[in-house]
Amino acid sequence: MENRPPLTARTDATGNHAAQLDSEATEFESDVIDLLAEMLLRAHKRELPNVGTEDLLAALVLGDSAAGEAIAPGMRRAGSLSGMIAGKAGRGWVSADNSDGNTDDDNAGDGSVGNGGGTSAVPADEHEVDAAWRVAQWHTARRFRGEDAPGDRPWPEPSGALRACLLHAFRLARAEGCPGVYSRHVARALLDLPGTRAREACVLRRLDLSAAYAALDTLDDRAGAGAEGPGSDGPGAERPGTARLQSPAVTVLRRAGVLEDRSNWLARKVMSWTSGSLDDGTPILFAVSVEAKRQAVRSGRSTAEPVDLLLAVLGLDRALSVARRSLPEALVSANEAATLLRTHGVRPVSLSRSARPADPLAVFGDVPFSAAADRALAVARLTAAEHGAPSVGTVHLVAALLDEAEGPVSEQLRAQGVDLTALKADLSLRLSA
Repeated sequence: MENRPPLTARTDATGNHAAQLDSEATEFESDVIDLLAEMLLRAHKRELPNVGTEDLLAALVLGDSAAGEAIAPGMRRAGSLSGMIAGKAGRGWVSADNSDGNTDDDNAGDGSVGNGGGTSAVPADEHEVDAAWRVAQWHTARRFRGEDAPGDRPWPEPSGALRACLLHAFRLARAEGCPGVYSRHVARALLDLPGTRAREACVLRRLDLSAAYAALDTLDDRAGAGAEGPGSDGPGAERPGTARLQSPAVTVLRRAGVLEDRSNWLARKVMSWTSGSLDDGTPILFAVSVEAKRQAVRSGRSTAEPVDLLLAVLGLDRALSVARRSLPEALVSANEAATLLRTHGVRPVSLSRSARPADPLAVFGDVPFSAAADRALAVARLTAAEHGAPSVGTVHLVAALLDEAEGPVSEQLRAQGVDLTALKADLSLRLSA
């Protein structure tokens, strides 16, 4: 059996992009979040106290992804592998699914994934894994109804090896120069780490790991050579001809017809009824609101605060870039806030780190806006109206967030070394756009 050393990222294929990317901006993308949510959903319904690499492997091979197909090609192999894992239900394994030097979670309930003791990961890596885990729990909780609500019993805890797998997948993507961690990175991490239940399961089912590595190499090569433009293959596109994976905020814009895609009147009406923001002319503010709630969950806040709206402005810009989408020319000027923030020295990861609560929480329910965040959204709408802007954009929102000189957002940016007077001056030039 082939046993590769850690960090076997295919940097030859895609490493030439690494210098162009801020490695700290790497995040777990929607396909991995969905994968973790599916794993948690199955484990929670079966009342399993823990989840391990074998559970992640089962969810991967049963899903509709080329990464899962690479490990267990065909429904028969995938069904046999996942069935064996389900039958064991965490028992009867040689492997304890621990990572070297990792200990049991001493921080249960604080929204983190284990304590990461003894791992070689830097804090930024640890925080990103924690953030992804919180979002996966949140997505899972929203799929429960009534008496099956997740708050009725404890959530499954991840094994040390599962956490190590996610950390390794993160480092693989970053070494590749990829801004997102996709299921192909998770699949390679599951194969790379020795002594895990995932590897044991592959041996028991006599899977060809050399062939699996070769198939994943092909996926990596295709991702590195992905054509530019919407709907093309690339880091997030797992099958030929499939559209690039998109964040919820980008999906909002696409379905509303703001991007190049066609939309329909029903989608626009539904969004208008649920958000009220289409009255402003575009659903940009609604998309930012969706992203702000995700940012709150990532940080471990049960309420979306003004800083989450600021992070959402940067997050939406990142999501559009990763999806290789762009706003129509008519909307660009009113939505250049992310570019201006970066020009004035704001770094998303540093901002997120400084805004992280001391005791992050796992969030399982709806995430309302705080009174301060609600006010900022209202001020943004008023600012756009006062300047005769045809729609509310991110420049109006950031200007609203800076409306209070001693407010939380102003303090955060001042701590980042931002010249608020210069930033406000640049924003004011675009308020009538």
